[in-house]
Amino acid sequence: MNRVLHVLKYYRPAFTGEGVFLERSSAVMQEVAPAVGHDLLVTHTPRPADPREAAACSTLGRVVHLSRRPLGALGREAALVWWFLRNIRRYDTVHFRTHADWYFLSYLLTRLAGRRLVLSATLDDSLPVLTHQYRRSLRPLVARAFGLFNAYISISPKLLNETLSAGADPARCFLVPCGVTVPEQPPGTGARLREDLGFAPGDTVLLFVGGLCRRKDPMFLIENLPAILSAAPHSRLLLLGPPLEPDYVEALRERARALGLEGRVHLAGEQSNPHPWFAAADILVFASRMEGFGTVVPEAMAHGLPVAVRRLPGVNDSFVLEGETGSLFDTAAEYVAAVTRMAADPALRRRLGAAGRDLVRRRFGMRTVARQYLDIYGLPVDAQNSESGAAAPGESPALPGETRPSPLTAPAVPAAAGSMPGASTPAAGPEMETGLGATASVLDTRFHHLAPPPADGRPRLVTMVDAEEAFDWSRPFSRDASDVSSMAKQHLAHRVFERHGVVPLYLADYPVANQDAGRAPLRELLRDGACEVGAQMHPWVTPPFEELVCEHNSYAGNLPPALELEKARRLTDKLAEAFGDRPLIYRTGRFGVGPRTADVLRHLGYLADTSVTPGWQPNCQGQWGSWGISARPYWCDRDRTLLEIPVTGALVGRLARRYGARLGPVAFHRLAGRTGLTGALSHLGLLERIRLSPEGMTLDEAKRLVRVMVADGHRTFVLTYHSPSLAPGNTPYVRSAADLDHFLAWLNGFYTFFREEVGGQPVSWRAVRGLPASAAPGCRAAPSAAAGLRPAAALEPQSPA
Repeated sequence: MNRVLHVLKYYRPAFTGEGVFLERSSAVMQEVAPAVGHDLLVTHTPRPADPREAAACSTLGRVVHLSRRPLGALGREAALVWWFLRNIRRYDTVHFRTHADWYFLSYLLTRLAGRRLVLSATLDDSLPVLTHQYRRSLRPLVARAFGLFNAYISISPKLLNETLSAGADPARCFLVPCGVTVPEQPPGTGARLREDLGFAPGDTVLLFVGGLCRRKDPMFLIENLPAILSAAPHSRLLLLGPPLEPDYVEALRERARALGLEGRVHLAGEQSNPHPWFAAADILVFASRMEGFGTVVPEAMAHGLPVAVRRLPGVNDSFVLEGETGSLFDTAAEYVAAVTRMAADPALRRRLGAAGRDLVRRRFGMRTVARQYLDIYGLPVDAQNSESGAAAPGESPALPGETRPSPLTAPAVPAAAGSMPGASTPAAGPEMETGLGATASVLDTRFHHLAPPPADGRPRLVTMVDAEEAFDWSRPFSRDASDVSSMAKQHLAHRVFERHGVVPLYLADYPVANQDAGRAPLRELLRDGACEVGAQMHPWVTPPFEELVCEHNSYAGNLPPALELEKARRLTDKLAEAFGDRPLIYRTGRFGVGPRTADVLRHLGYLADTSVTPGWQPNCQGQWGSWGISARPYWCDRDRTLLEIPVTGALVGRLARRYGARLGPVAFHRLAGRTGLTGALSHLGLLERIRLSPEGMTLDEAKRLVRVMVADGHRTFVLTYHSPSLAPGNTPYVRSAADLDHFLAWLNGFYTFFREEVGGQPVSWRAVRGLPASAAPGCRAAPSAAAGLRPAAALEPQSPA
């Protein structure tokens, strides 16, 4: 894998626009080139006490802060040089997104190591500006030192012209504007937010987005609001952004009070997701006095908002076009006239907004910008395993009842006219963008927060069934395998479920939902309140069929994010059509979760995932393995919207507690299995791995697993198996009628053990997620406990989690 090191002075928890842009652009670069990894080195912001404070972007593989405390110039330089000496070999390209090394030593080390070196100008840091920050006697030497860079990136024509004026080689100068990504907003998002804010339907909402500081000049907007109100009395000013200068923010509040604007000026603070606020607004107003690009303006335009913006020559006058996409102002009178004109004419706002949206999506699409960056880095675009290439036309038939869709990518759009000399021009125009964020991860522990255990401390058990087509597990994957007749046999297990008060969750895949033989039995169970339904992704039988059918692509997480998203969307829609409700819990078949799966699920509105089995590492995961992941439910994101409910699995034995995480990858490697090491460790009781399933595990093993985990404080357990196992001959675990009888007896024996010895209870996944019980099908009451039932109080957790 190729790797890029990005270098910033300031990063989270400090706010920087360049840091936010890096997060967004790295997400799209990962979509364009999955084989390129991205890390971040932070030179000035000290490492936060809680490293999760800096875990904001899952597509930045590592975020490294140079030190734990603020350093002086010489101390920071020494630390930077030492870090580069130890780590530069890891990277192919180093992109300094700000001039972070006053002494040029890390730049020199990068070039001596034969790595590509890139420098960005983003605000007032073009080459002549940077050079003039040094003493006059040093400037000739500094100008030569800047020649170490292979490429100079400017985000506006103004900055590009300044860099060219310093004598930089035009072949190494590139104009790359900040790209814009606009995720879809659910219908009614803006209206609901306006209602929550107390705005009337007829109010005209003027929106400012940016850090609250003197440079951005939101004071100008407040001081001119009375003049706007005199002509448009239903106007509201909404200021959205972090308080970068607290004294200035207090001055804003005082000025609004002095002008009698209480109830007209609203300070909403920093919002991690500003897009719903664009949807709630009518006009973007922006009075910043200095910007390298001013990304918020094209972002608002991409949402269809007209804009009134202070004129910054060479920065925003190439896309804020007077009377076409909005207005530029130099004076307060021009600003007031522009806003009142737009406020009075909804048709004008719609026309300006539509033109702005078309211009921005044509010129500033993040996918186009990501390709420009990768080209400047000298790294391959669309670099992915050849196995994941597109399927040849007609290679694989559609599933029963399914027509083959069109390709994912949109037709090429000609490059925008009027590109500046030195601009990096892509061969094709914008492609379909996913709109995915990069703020969650199922597998990256930086993003994880353990969910609390049940309040009563009682063990709880969720039963999950992979409802899927039957196929030969010993043969290659095929899209022709679509037999779901085994769904008619699920009533056999329900005899056991009824006895123990179990309401299972069927994680249904596309063939089950797409065929009456699959969906009809589940509809009957749903009607009777005897089951719940979620989603399961088998990529090879889920449209659209754009990838080759192979082992690599059988793991959804290996697919390009755009394709993984579209398959998940089609599956979700099909399940909603088949069963009347959109599924809210998801599993990747073969436990093939990937680095962007959590973003996909959040985007589609899922509340929970169950794609992880601790101790089992699918071949798809590479560095994203599950050895160090908790078996307890955990949140996958800082906002705590997506809960991972792992399938219960663990390493047990005398070596498990202290050495399991380190020994597991070795002890359960294929080579260890062939040499007998795995079996020997298990036979001696030193280390074995057990998954809570009747498939491949004995009842005694399952009981031993639960006893060990309960003693260790675990209170949530997930039992799982495959639906085809209830029809003999479909899976390796049930080959005969006798095997089926043993399978059902296993289930009965385990539920009896869990209730009567452990003191546990069957629950819905919704209870684990904290959803109201009324949202789920009614759970049957379990039989009363036997006289010898151990009380739950005897099994209180040994730790809070």
